[in-house]
Amino acid sequence: MCGAAMNTRILIVEDHALLAQSLQFALEDDGYEVEVAADISPEAVVKAADRFRPAIVLLDLDLGDEGSSLPIIPPLRDIGACVVMVTGEENRARLGECVNAGAMGIVPKSAPFGDLVSAVREAAELRSLLPKPDRDALLAEMRRQHAEAEKRLAAFSRLTMREKEVLAGLCDGKSAETMATEAFVSLATIRSQIRTLLQKLGVNSQIGAVAMARRAGWELDRD
Repeated sequence: MCGAAMNTRILIVEDHALLAQSLQFALEDDGYEVEVAADISPEAVVKAADRFRPAIVLLDLDLGDEGSSLPIIPPLRDIGACVVMVTGEENRARLGECVNAGAMGIVPKSAPFGDLVSAVREAAELRSLLPKPDRDALLAEMRRQHAEAEKRLAAFSRLTMREKEVLAGLCDGKSAETMATEAFVSLATIRSQIRTLLQKLGVNSQIGAVAMARRAGWELDRD
């Protein structure tokens, strides 16, 4: 057993069972104490970490049906774990979001398996896999893309909630008649709301409004 592995606990949070099991076996052969999260829902992962008290959490960014693991990085860090993202994500802004949330390392799933295991060993020894220049570059890209997104979405912030709902209906392919029926309002009311939102967005047609929303990545916040 190597010195770095001795008494080092690792929690694997991964929705691909084969990869999780392969990592577990390889790391256990190195002498690490490894546990694979049986339930990868956010609440269950945090509870498992609180119980197991890992030094390192190998965390997949995309947990399938459970969605993004980004929200659970801070509570895992609060428990005292070094969070290392093991992910297929290549968007540098999203990787920057992981770093901003507290991740100390990023290992691509595309890396050879041996390199992945080596990266975990390095994290066990150093508690970090990101040199400061790499960290700063990811954070800068995150800020750049966020600023661009805010600029694209600025026009939509001028819409009232009802106008946003009408725009969402147009994006879903609903007719004015259908939206009027669903909202229990007159057709004239819906048409008036459409005219107003077109003016605010600076477009001349419903097709133009839908195209603009899709280019900007706009979606109605239904919460």
